[in-house]
Amino acid sequence: MEDTFQELKNLNSLKDVVNDRFEKFNDRIAFLDKDGSSNYKEITYIDLKGKINSFGTVLLEKFHLNGKKIAVIGENSYRWYITYMATICGVGIIVPLDKELPSNEILNLIKRSDAKCIVYSSRREELINQIKDELDEDMIYINMNMKEHSECTFSFDQLIEEGKEMIKSGDRNYLDAIVEKEEFRILLFTSGTMSTSKGVMLSHKNLIANTLACYKLVPQVGSFTFISVLPIHHTYEFSLTYLYATCMGAKVGICEGLKYMSKNIKEIKPDILIVVPAIIERVNQKIEKSIQDSGKEKAISFAKKITNGLSKIGIDLRRIVFKKIQENFGGNLKYLLCGAAPLDKELIQKMEAYGFIFMQGYGATEASPLISATTLDNRVAGTVGKAVYGTELRIDLSGNEDENSNIGEIITKGDNIMIGYYQDEKKTAEALRKGWFYTGDLGYFDMHGNLVVTGRSKNVIVTSNGKNIYPEEIENEINKISLVKESMVYGKKDKKNKQELIVTARVTLDKEYLEETYGKKKPTDKEIYNMIWNEIKKINRSMVSYKAIKKLEVKNEDFVKTTTLKIKRLEEIEKNTGKRK
Repeated sequence: MEDTFQELKNLNSLKDVVNDRFEKFNDRIAFLDKDGSSNYKEITYIDLKGKINSFGTVLLEKFHLNGKKIAVIGENSYRWYITYMATICGVGIIVPLDKELPSNEILNLIKRSDAKCIVYSSRREELINQIKDELDEDMIYINMNMKEHSECTFSFDQLIEEGKEMIKSGDRNYLDAIVEKEEFRILLFTSGTMSTSKGVMLSHKNLIANTLACYKLVPQVGSFTFISVLPIHHTYEFSLTYLYATCMGAKVGICEGLKYMSKNIKEIKPDILIVVPAIIERVNQKIEKSIQDSGKEKAISFAKKITNGLSKIGIDLRRIVFKKIQENFGGNLKYLLCGAAPLDKELIQKMEAYGFIFMQGYGATEASPLISATTLDNRVAGTVGKAVYGTELRIDLSGNEDENSNIGEIITKGDNIMIGYYQDEKKTAEALRKGWFYTGDLGYFDMHGNLVVTGRSKNVIVTSNGKNIYPEEIENEINKISLVKESMVYGKKDKKNKQELIVTARVTLDKEYLEETYGKKKPTDKEIYNMIWNEIKKINRSMVSYKAIKKLEVKNEDFVKTTTLKIKRLEEIEKNTGKRK
């Protein structure tokens, strides 16, 4: 095991992973990808290596993209991965784009990045066609799924074949290209509107540091099957699933999309799943509904008490007792790694009762992304553990006006931290100070040194008497209300007293729950409002008075979200669509 860790530490760049480690893994399966068909296609490591080198050769020699930026946009796929790796391992700078963005934002980001080539899936062809007239005439367009070249678009597969022939003919310019570990090779745009998204510059050193951190968390994954569910353009999914898995010779099964998740999990039978809280909440709801439908609630509740008690004395029968629930996840699922937002303690305990091992992580795109995580030996619910390998972590209390509070801004340093923000020296200087990255998140250390994240500094509601209210902790409680699907707590300006903020909860309704509970005799809007408000009054009684929710807004449509299912708070507040019924 330590030999593998040392091998990872000795990597000069991810080009070594492709040329050396992929050769070592040889005929092992790297990817399971339906690739537009009804059955999974197997892509071996040796095949993956050949395709990366062939595509890289074409990008470098046919299109002369040395040092240029190449944008990639599309669904999760092995072709997306090939594009990313081929670009950073000897061509230029990859620019992963969010496939869910509208055409005007995609256009803006392509122009901001000065990309010279766009690699895209067929499902994004209409979007690309909408913006072509506003892009440079010499822009290179490569379609991942098209079988043959057309007049103005190149076929991904045909280019791979051309690259193979170039290598056979002795072209070694890409194969022999030297990649510096600290060079700027990845440009990632953070979630936000066109004006607010920041371009994060990463290097091979940053990604390798993240891989080392993953190894120290869950080292023996070479025989594992991962399942890719979250959007691949996001550094959380790419680094923790795709990159770590392929560095270790594991298998990645690619989910066809969130609505196919249950079906694909049973087909892929993963050992490990990287998720966000919103997915876990959905999964738990389905488990609880299936238990209710079976009429075995009391029996399962009793079984959970017994198995939890036994597990505390080293006898773990949970996977055996709850085998049927395990089978709904393919039967092999051992680890659930959750990040991107805080996960409720009770939800973790509920899922672990069925035999799943939960690990909670905290990170940021600027940190490639891992900063801290719980481990197999240190899984304290409600915390995100301690700093991961190679990373330092501190709490900066200098901006805290409350002398009695231990909550401050989370700051971190290590080889995982970005080079800076693209073309933005001012924001870079604000975020990187004396080697430390200021995350903009707030938190504190518990008595055991584990990090507790309380929320984003920009989300904090500061009352007129200087008290800080952290919306996320209140939202966790509101989200437990059966009628509520999701919630957002914010400070709304008081029309009478402009200096005062009214603590306001905006919620969306769980329509499935309403349908299943009330059927055709659905309560009126006013009755629904009153039922939620009565539950909120109970929450208010459990909190200090200044945190009490004073106003409730009920939304009929879902919140505006990022592709990692986080609510875009600023957009929601600006929309001001919440209404009292």
